[in-house]
Amino acid sequence: MQHLIREYEVHDFDQVLRISKSFYDGKEGSFSLVDNIMSARMIEKYVIAEIETGLIQGYALITEQIHPGIRLRLELVVKNEFNEWEIIHDLYNKMEQVINIAAPYSIEVRLFPENTNEINFFEGKGFSENHRMVKQILDVQSANIDSYLHIESELNKNGIIIRTLAEEQSSRPDCMKLLEQLVLETNIDFPDELPSHLRRPRTDTSWLYRSEIIPEAFFIALHKGRYVGYTHYSSGPNHAFTQSFTAVCREFRNLGIATSLKLKGILYAKSIGIDSIYTSNRSTNDSMARVNEKLGWMKYDCELRMQKLVSAQQDRQLYPNNCFPTKHPIQYIIPDIS
Repeated sequence: MQHLIREYEVHDFDQVLRISKSFYDGKEGSFSLVDNIMSARMIEKYVIAEIETGLIQGYALITEQIHPGIRLRLELVVKNEFNEWEIIHDLYNKMEQVINIAAPYSIEVRLFPENTNEINFFEGKGFSENHRMVKQILDVQSANIDSYLHIESELNKNGIIIRTLAEEQSSRPDCMKLLEQLVLETNIDFPDELPSHLRRPRTDTSWLYRSEIIPEAFFIALHKGRYVGYTHYSSGPNHAFTQSFTAVCREFRNLGIATSLKLKGILYAKSIGIDSIYTSNRSTNDSMARVNEKLGWMKYDCELRMQKLVSAQQDRQLYPNNCFPTKHPIQYIIPDIS
């Protein structure tokens, strides 16, 4: 059977989605680029297709992960039974042409420890492990948290109280504006493996308004009316919660605020009969790992983040208006070698 590498077309979506789901199946907390395949930040999309039947055997996507063109993300996935490595290498080479034109600082791929063939493939292309996202799960109903219940009263003595977003929304008209300010203030301190001269604080606060945000499960630490910390929970699979961002202002750290915020979420989940809470943290984020561990979260999986340095120059000539050039599609026909 002969195959060709061609640009992705809209009618390919269902096939590409099935391949993506087979790769990410059961990987709670891991997200495929296919979910945002029509995003404005998507730079290139290609598929491997059988010439006679049009059946898609794999795909490759490149997106801009950190703007403007600082870090790109590559997702290259083929069906488990597809082992024609010549065409897989050709697909990667085609994407590498795009990467070299874009000249980001680095390109990242995300794999799992059991993906031995894929790991070896990308190591052969010059990628190496950068860090891991360690995934954890908490059994809510059996969580032993009694020894930490005193922390909130200690915080109260220091003038720090914890309220829910629901409570704040009902009493403070400027609640969301203050929360946005807190998110922007603490974003700069989220772990980042980029060199300091390339780091860009996240400026997106639109996630605060997403439908999956649960105001009763969004906890805010206040000191004399100032928002100084937050954490939030959202609905997950199989009657579970997912615990997402947690952040505390620099001058209020090491007081137990992060622990108390997460504890409030566990207690709320327990009160409404939630079975489990998923969370994750970078392998380089030891402080958050310690908080999660002491509250009872247990590691169950991890996601490898591998990167390849492309252009380490601090000052690069970016495309006008940060737009990548439009390319003419090129098709490669690969003979059947089986």
